[in-house]
Amino acid sequence: MRRSLLSSIIALSLLTGCNSDKTETVYVETEIPKSDVVETESLATSTTAKTSYDDIGDGAYWLNSEDETKSLLFVTLEGDGLAVYNPAGDEVERLENIEVTGADIRYGIKADNGDSIDLLAVALPEDNSIGFYSVSNKDGVVLNDIGTLTADYAAEGVCLHKNTTNGALLLTGVTDDGVAVQYKLKYQDGEIKSVLADDNALPIAVRELEVGGELSACIVDDETSTLYIAEQDLGIWAYGADPEDINSRQIVDSIAPLGNLQEIEALDLLYLSDGKGYLVVGDEGKGMMLYNRDDWSLKANIQLDGVDEIKSLAVANNGIWVGNSEADKPVYEKLSYSTLNSAPSFAQSPINETLSSANLAATGIALVKVVGETAPVDDDGDAADDPAFWLNEAEPNKSLIIGTNKQGGLVAYDLDGKELQYLDEGEPNNVDIIQAVTTPSGATYSLAAASNREFNTIALYKIQAATDGNEPIVALNAIGDNAHNEVAQLRSELNEVYGLCTYQSSTGANYVFINGKSGNIEQWRLDITDNGIEGALVRKLQVSSQPEGCVVDPTSDTLYVGEEDAGIWAFTADEAGSTDGKFIIEIDGKQIVADAEGLTIYNDGTVNELIVSSQGNHTYAVYDLDNNYQYKGSFALTADDDNGLDGASETDGIHAVSATISDRFPKGLFLVQDGYNVDASYDDQNQNFKIADWRDIANALNK
Repeated sequence: MRRSLLSSIIALSLLTGCNSDKTETVYVETEIPKSDVVETESLATSTTAKTSYDDIGDGAYWLNSEDETKSLLFVTLEGDGLAVYNPAGDEVERLENIEVTGADIRYGIKADNGDSIDLLAVALPEDNSIGFYSVSNKDGVVLNDIGTLTADYAAEGVCLHKNTTNGALLLTGVTDDGVAVQYKLKYQDGEIKSVLADDNALPIAVRELEVGGELSACIVDDETSTLYIAEQDLGIWAYGADPEDINSRQIVDSIAPLGNLQEIEALDLLYLSDGKGYLVVGDEGKGMMLYNRDDWSLKANIQLDGVDEIKSLAVANNGIWVGNSEADKPVYEKLSYSTLNSAPSFAQSPINETLSSANLAATGIALVKVVGETAPVDDDGDAADDPAFWLNEAEPNKSLIIGTNKQGGLVAYDLDGKELQYLDEGEPNNVDIIQAVTTPSGATYSLAAASNREFNTIALYKIQAATDGNEPIVALNAIGDNAHNEVAQLRSELNEVYGLCTYQSSTGANYVFINGKSGNIEQWRLDITDNGIEGALVRKLQVSSQPEGCVVDPTSDTLYVGEEDAGIWAFTADEAGSTDGKFIIEIDGKQIVADAEGLTIYNDGTVNELIVSSQGNHTYAVYDLDNNYQYKGSFALTADDDNGLDGASETDGIHAVSATISDRFPKGLFLVQDGYNVDASYDDQNQNFKIADWRDIANALNK
């Protein structure tokens, strides 16, 4: 059960940068957790390390997947260096003559040439640096020095993050004076290096966080991409781990009397094979605290016999090692899971099979590098939303990307992402284009429709080639009884317009589907006249909760609608057809992770695929429309740091194009809204739209 919360809410100032251009102040309303009622349980350790040192800093456990008996425990000893133990507590190796504090491990770090290593990162505060070692234990212990990252700070704690979707490697260091600094890393030429570096080859941070007071530890949950930071005398903070994730921080638990903690010293994660697990906290006064990963409720408070203070810990496959730093001879001891399972708090949920971070790698996610992006929209915050594409049939390389800035208007871009026009008009949320409509006099043009949230209307536009004498987006007039009194747009009956898509039937009839947050959907027929466009509301549909993304497959006259928290519905697009829908694809937390946002179709005559923006895990799920919606896989759009392009995350609208667009995009392209946009230096930018080559997507999905 989720813990109770104090009714009061405090405002906290969060700085997303420190002493750099990345500085940004965000005011966060945070509820402070109130103590759960959890009885303290006393247990005994079962294994003790055979050697002792005056100072014990941090611990990290490396699991040997080939032979668990050859796994290793790394213990930082501050001025005494680094000690390495086997599972029985025997010291098998030691690094001397260095000051080492924090430590963390990640598995399967790949180089461009295919080489792979298991990586140990250690904080070297005396040198203002982070040291890296590859780890193996095939022919005895091997710690191979593979580089050092020079920092502008003295890190006391360090944590690694390997993105389970795209494999990107990040390192965060935390300091005594409240700063957390993050670097993006790569394994290249036998060394770990910073992806970003200045002209003198010095590393450049991709994110800096001014957390607050004295920071004692950090750890990253790779599966949920959550960065946990311990502010020693205040509480445990949760951030998005990705440098593009600018979501506000949350507090997991705080210091008594408001929370359960007293003085936080150490953090680690215990993963279970059933997808659950625990955030494990070492507290100097309270002992070992275990919080459920899914809701941060307090599971157990364990006091270890003979361990007065826990200042470090390391989760292993068969127990949890803790640093008994206040013993007469400071030493590491292990609490076995069999002993932990004897505690009443684990009677109904014993720990059986555990996972290491090596087992969390996502499967089936194809990785595709972004090849282009548009200029950022003019407004900050949640602004860009939905892209559409206009094909210039005469000169395909001069086709246009049309995007919405829902705080101000429509934007036209060329294929290089250059802004050609900003039509500052209304608050358009979604936009879609019918390639060709015909007037009674025989004139043809491309028609765009957008949901305008300012007037709760359907706004209509002509799209044309961008020339010296023509702007590409031209507003058109809605006429007739359904035109709005103040603007020449179609007046919707929805409480609040939201998603929108267009459809041209085989008979040449033109339609717009528009939906609202209440779950209602309207179908409008557009009658094209020489004096304007007259709209008729011909049908109403409904889903149970908020929809947004929609698209029509003209080959089957089927409307697909995304219900954001539920899944995908199919309706006939025929205005005379049934209003009953068929629920075809459920949000399952795997193929699609809520919200289901943008929908689009790629049809080149050979494949006919529905693509869904899975916003919750920053991927795009693909389904075969010609084979009963069979799932074909998912892909993610990743950064191309060599060319200064970031990836796409938390995407709203998407649009697939199957037409040949010159030699550059012979199989078409894929457009997505990027919810978190950064520049080549990872400085925050306004949102924009990313471009991918469809050939790259098809090749990645077919591997």
